[in-house]
Parts: sequence; C-alpha cells; structure tokens
Amino acid sequence: MRGLSTLSSFDAPYSAFESFVYDALLAPALYKSPSFHSFEKLVEIPDRGRVLDVGCGGGHAAIHLAKRKPMLDVVGLDLSPEQVSRARRRATELGGRVSFVEGSALELPFDDACFDLVYSVASIKHWPDPARGLRECVRVLRPGGWLLVLEADRGCRQDDAAEFVRGFRLPRVLWPASLAFFRVIVAGRSLDIEDARALLVGLPLEDATVRRLEGAPAFVIKGRRAT
Repeated sequence: MRGLSTLSSFDAPYSAFESFVYDALLAPALYKSPSFHSFEKLVEIPDRGRVLDVGCGGGHAAIHLAKRKPMLDVVGLDLSPEQVSRARRRATELGGRVSFVEGSALELPFDDACFDLVYSVASIKHWPDPARGLRECVRVLRPGGWLLVLEADRGCRQDDAAEFVRGFRLPRVLWPASLAFFRVIVAGRSLDIEDARALLVGLPLEDATVRRLEGAPAFVIKGRRAT
C-alpha cells in the first residue's frame, strides 16, 4: 500500500508519510507519557560519556536527554532518512552536542564497546531480527554499561492502552479508532513478555530483566553489559 509500508510488512522501513505521522502525532504522546518518564529513571544516566538511541525517530528522546545532561555525547540512529533529517533540524539549537546517523539496528556502524548506555524506544518490534539487533546493542556497550529497551506489550491491559492513546494529538472522537489501531496494529504485532525474555538468552548481560511498566501498555528490557 503506497505510503503505508508498515501495514503490509511491520519490519519494513517507514515510508515518508508514516515518518511524518509518527513524528507529528504519536511521538509527542509517547515522550510526554508517564511510561517514558518511568523508563528513563530505570538506570542512573551518567553525566558524562556516550549514549546511543537506536531507532531514534525524529530525535525527541535524544534531544531531551542532551538537554538534561549537557556533558553527554548523545548519538541517535534511525533507518528512515526522513526521520534523521527531522532530528538534525530539531537539534540545531544544541550546537552539535547530539548527532544523528542513518543506519540499521542490525548492523550498528560503531566500534565495539564505545557507549556507556544504549537504549531504544518503540523500535524493536520493527526490527527484522530482534535477537540480532540486541546482540548489536550489547556489542557496542562498554563493560558495565546499561541496555534499556521500551516497547509496546502485546499482552497489555485494555485500560493502560486506552489511557495511552488519549495522549495522541487527535480529536476525542478518534480515540476509539486510535485504541483499536494501537491494540491490533501496534501492540498486536509487537512482542510480549515471554518473547522479550527469550531474546535475552545467551547475551553477555548481568542483572537482565524484562518487566511490564506499571500503568503503561509497555514492557522494559534492562541489563548491564558483563564486565
């Protein structure tokens, strides 16, 4: 379907139209939601060092983090050239403190052990091979560095999903349709808790956990690179 590539194949790159819709309507709701703010408090983010946002979209989270931590080197990576362009424009005011590159989560264009934190928000469900993508994320982590992944939970509660979609930049009359879209297309084609736990098998991580976020239609993968 022209302009709607992810409806026919969920691991296809976003089309230009889908990138615009996500950036304009969905991302603002996600990054202002309690679930995101709970997610970013799960580990102590260093004041200095290097951080990678895998599947950064239009750069909302990376820019938010760079503003909070002025001494951090923040890098965002996304497969969509349109999203990378948006992120770069959005980050102009930061004067180069955050950078964005086009690339795949399955082949991260970075050396081994070069980041202190690698995180991903609402992206892993689109990766053609999530296990390979997580291996890449761990590969570029320094020993002792944290991996964090936030994703829609296929087994989420209806009430949590309904509360989340109310944050979309859409008229109230469209909330029921938005909820159906989220449950069927987004969460319905995402992973569940057991899928996520299976992805951790064999990874060189310590203290690795998968848990649902309280009050959110999402789960979190968390682990520290073995030293």
